[in-house]
Amino acid sequence: MKKLLMGNTVSEKCINKLKDMGYDIVLLPPFSKLQKDVCTHADMLVFYNGEELLTHNDYYKENIELFDGLGIKIITTDENISPDYPNDILFNAVLTNDKTLYAKCAHVSIKIKELANTVIDVKQGYTACSTCKVANNAFMTTDTGLCKAYMQNDIDVLLVEKEGIELQGYDCGFIGGASAVFDDKVVFFGSLQGYKDGEKVRKFVEKYGKKAVELSDEKLTDIGGCIAL
Repeated sequence: MKKLLMGNTVSEKCINKLKDMGYDIVLLPPFSKLQKDVCTHADMLVFYNGEELLTHNDYYKENIELFDGLGIKIITTDENISPDYPNDILFNAVLTNDKTLYAKCAHVSIKIKELANTVIDVKQGYTACSTCKVANNAFMTTDTGLCKAYMQNDIDVLLVEKEGIELQGYDCGFIGGASAVFDDKVVFFGSLQGYKDGEKVRKFVEKYGKKAVELSDEKLTDIGGCIAL
């Protein structure tokens, strides 16, 4: 059974839908070194390269049993992380299949940068939060700067609105944090029905042979995305 690693702010409706689909849900505990409204967000706490999971050593030590139970190799770092931006974006980066890294590079973990063949420095520090990787060369983003950077590197990009994506404690959230991609699906934490760009999103997902799955009838919500192991 595939494990899905996600923040504990996810709704019960979304959890139950994923369980009904046959997935094992692993909820991430809070980390005191991040702001309270994002301190369980997967895209703030960990980075997965497809084989190994990177996290902060302090967070690992607080949750050894959880991490050791995932059945994959865990890598840790002691690099600085703190609640205030940009010191909170240590793991917030996008790495493509051809090993191109998009990140606010001065503040992203050296262990992520070491994975890249090409590094593209962008202004948006919440790169992972802002990006949904629908396919290898097809991304959705809520950030105009990222959109430009992706397009310059031959990625098909759908630019969508932040407004209409809920994020507790903030005016709005990000499309990457409100979605996740695994198997043949792009799942959404909430409904696309009340979201201004919902139909555009659905068509873009289907364009790349994926199925758009709304996990509940609730408002589309940024929970920090999820990582499929």
